[in-house]
Amino acid sequence: MTTDFSNSVILPENLPSIRVADFTPVDRKYLKIIYFQYLIFALCLIAWLVFFTILDKDELLEIIHWVVTGLSLVILCSSIIVSRLSFPRRGYLIREKDIAYQRGLIRYKLTSIPFNRIQHVELSQGILAKRLDLASIKIYTAGSSSDDLSIHGLPVGIAEQIREFLTAKISPDE
Repeated sequence: MTTDFSNSVILPENLPSIRVADFTPVDRKYLKIIYFQYLIFALCLIAWLVFFTILDKDELLEIIHWVVTGLSLVILCSSIIVSRLSFPRRGYLIREKDIAYQRGLIRYKLTSIPFNRIQHVELSQGILAKRLDLASIKIYTAGSSSDDLSIHGLPVGIAEQIREFLTAKISPDE
């Protein structure tokens, strides 16, 4: 009995490359949604500030209040700056056998999912995304209870095309 098993060595220089230039950026309107989320956080911070300014009578609580407020402002401002600087790094790439998504500046993340692992694809829109004509694609793979890949900030037409393309790739008829 002969076996046609093969396990050849693949050298790093022979691996296919994913270049940053190949990725399609998400729509710039998605940055408005990110800023809106920070605005909600800022409004909650202002409510915290007003609430404890009115109620604060203890000196120790007042110090804790201002420390928490100051730290929250630093986190908010740095998050806005990092979001703005990292936004151009958000992008997706559809290749012959997989879909990839990259994001991040400080913590760079590249997720690639082969089509044969995809179970289903979901298109969703929040209230603000609908007003901006944007959508998100969520990709679920086998053995996972949550989405394995979410691509936010896609124009609705493109999101629908991607969903239809991926659904055709995973249909049992193929």
